[in-house]
Amino acid sequence: MKKVLSVMAVSAFVLTAGAAFAGGPGKQGAAAMPAGCPEECQQQIDELQGSQAQQNEQLAAHASEIEALKQQEDVYNPWYVRGAYKLGWGSQKDHLSRDMDNELGHGGQVAIGKVFGSDFGDFRLELEGAYQGADLDDMDGDVTLLTFMVNGYYDLPITEMFGIYFTVGAGYGNYNLDAGIVETPNGHINYVNHTNDVFAYKGGAGVTFNFNEQMAVDLGYEYLGTSDAQINNGEYTDIRNHNIVTSFRFMF
Repeated sequence: MKKVLSVMAVSAFVLTAGAAFAGGPGKQGAAAMPAGCPEECQQQIDELQGSQAQQNEQLAAHASEIEALKQQEDVYNPWYVRGAYKLGWGSQKDHLSRDMDNELGHGGQVAIGKVFGSDFGDFRLELEGAYQGADLDDMDGDVTLLTFMVNGYYDLPITEMFGIYFTVGAGYGNYNLDAGIVETPNGHINYVNHTNDVFAYKGGAGVTFNFNEQMAVDLGYEYLGTSDAQINNGEYTDIRNHNIVTSFRFMF
């Protein structure tokens, strides 16, 4: 009897083990576990990936800001002061429409302005004070002109050190005529020494030589004209001057 029970016990063990190896409950439990990382691990990976994407976006934004700052640094927009000496010759017509030519005269300019850089050249805007005078030709006397003007410039670079410029300006002028002999329509002789406020305007062009980013020299031509002046109840017209101007600019 004991022998029979022992045989049955061994048979049951063999059947149970065979079922387990053949895909029984033990194997089904193992197959139910997902392959790879558990759910908590996968969640951490997703969070890290999301954080990395945010950091990449922030780095891209910072890179754009840095590039914009570099471009701003590349654009040089300084203030400047300018001093100039000019040689000029001019003329006007008196109250009888007679030409009154001037001898070679001279004068000076001082100005302060600002440069506005662009991809197509530099623009300058400045406030200028100027004075010039000359003796009258074939007549005892002289004329002077004091101006305060707003000027605009366009600088066109040709090379790093050399360029050309164009300029226009307008503003206030004070015209003074000091003539020893002026004949009136009725034949009388008057001594003229009088000033008159006028509208002044100019235009010109020239060349620029840049020593460096702080210093430059300009050499150019300037046409300077004014509105008619009322002198001793007479009108003086066609007041104009042709000037050769040499300027030194210091940028800061």
